[in-house]
Amino acid sequence: MKKSLFIFLVFSKIFAQTETQTKSSLEVFGAILQTPELSNYFNGVFDNLGIVVEETGEKFTIHNTGKQFTFENGIKESKVDFIVPVQLANIQNMVMHAKDGKIDLAESWRIVDVLFTSLTQETLKNPVMSGNWGRILAGVEDLIHVYLINPTGGEASRHTLIYVNDRWLVVKGLHGKPKRTYRMTPEESLEYQRTVFKAIKKDTYCGWWEFSTWYKEWRKKVSVTY
Repeated sequence: MKKSLFIFLVFSKIFAQTETQTKSSLEVFGAILQTPELSNYFNGVFDNLGIVVEETGEKFTIHNTGKQFTFENGIKESKVDFIVPVQLANIQNMVMHAKDGKIDLAESWRIVDVLFTSLTQETLKNPVMSGNWGRILAGVEDLIHVYLINPTGGEASRHTLIYVNDRWLVVKGLHGKPKRTYRMTPEESLEYQRTVFKAIKKDTYCGWWEFSTWYKEWRKKVSVTY
């Protein structure tokens, strides 16, 4: 009896995993993102986000209206704010985090962790962000370490920002001797993303000046220099 029950549970688990895997990543995202809390969570972070699933090559676009998400097969590069690569494991994790429609501290860290390096890399491709005059205007050092703090006490996510040949390189892990180190919570990371995205969308001298002024004050709370 126990053996039969064990076999039944094993096959049930395999069937559940197979059923999830047969769905497209677009269908999975469509199922997990349609809650007000998740819509609010990503509000201001992006308007149109391109997703590329690394293992399958699947590409789709998530449109954030501010009240709900809509989805579209494929990516029109000129029509998206950012393109983020994800792995199937990331999608499965988001299914688990979002199944109750609520985001606690641990789940917030895991979700931001999926986007952490990719979104940083994408925002720094902006001509103003990558231009040397913009970097100097904001007082940004050319070698920076960044930690995304895990609120549950686990190991932080880390990446290195290196400015070289008039562009930013974003590398996972810590490399070189930093001139500044950031330690951010998921909420502080999202605050930065919302503020820089607002400046990117506005794309005016005044808008970038406002961002620069905000950034210089914000970084006092989350970074140290050497």
